[in-house]
Amino acid sequence: MKDYPSIPSSMGTAFREIPNAYLWDKHDGSSVRSEWTRKKPWQKHGRRHGLLDDSNPHMAVIPALFNETLAEPLSKLAHDQRWQHLLVFHEFWGAKSLAGNHEEGDPKFLTVFDACVNKKGFLGPKEFRKLFDGVVPIPRFLGIHNWTRGLVQTIRQGELEGVTFEGVVAKVGTGHKIVRSKAKTEAWIQEVMRVHGEKAGRKIIES
Repeated sequence: MKDYPSIPSSMGTAFREIPNAYLWDKHDGSSVRSEWTRKKPWQKHGRRHGLLDDSNPHMAVIPALFNETLAEPLSKLAHDQRWQHLLVFHEFWGAKSLAGNHEEGDPKFLTVFDACVNKKGFLGPKEFRKLFDGVVPIPRFLGIHNWTRGLVQTIRQGELEGVTFEGVVAKVGTGHKIVRSKAKTEAWIQEVMRVHGEKAGRKIIES
């Protein structure tokens, strides 16, 4: 299965201005992949890198949760669109999840945030929203904005309308020409540093 690309941070010299970017709220959880084909629907589920295994007991529930909540509506969408192959990327998260750590007993959810169709690359954000919104849970859409340093600072302060805790992902383009960027809130950064410490926390924040 295709890995999800690393999204560049907007911190320091990594900043890149993006005109007319589609902005999405970011759930704090673990990135997961699930693959559908007409012959073998939803036979593969993977972590950000590699297939799911029993190394993380909190994530062992993902295949069953996926089948319960996402498999049927996504299969119907794929059939209705006459796709031969669909790879969806979704976030496994709970209200108490933080930077990939999940608390036992905290209800978990799956939210689809991106998709590849027929192995032709990622859907553009406009098409993704049109096809998936209302079919399955997707991140909250925060509008189309010019991705500027000023906007990133607004996100960092948690002042962009609709942003929750972790931050925002920006996307523009389609297929293999999609440009992405991300910005985290200061509140999330400080909580990660508090929980994980300076060295490990900085690694998480910069990943």
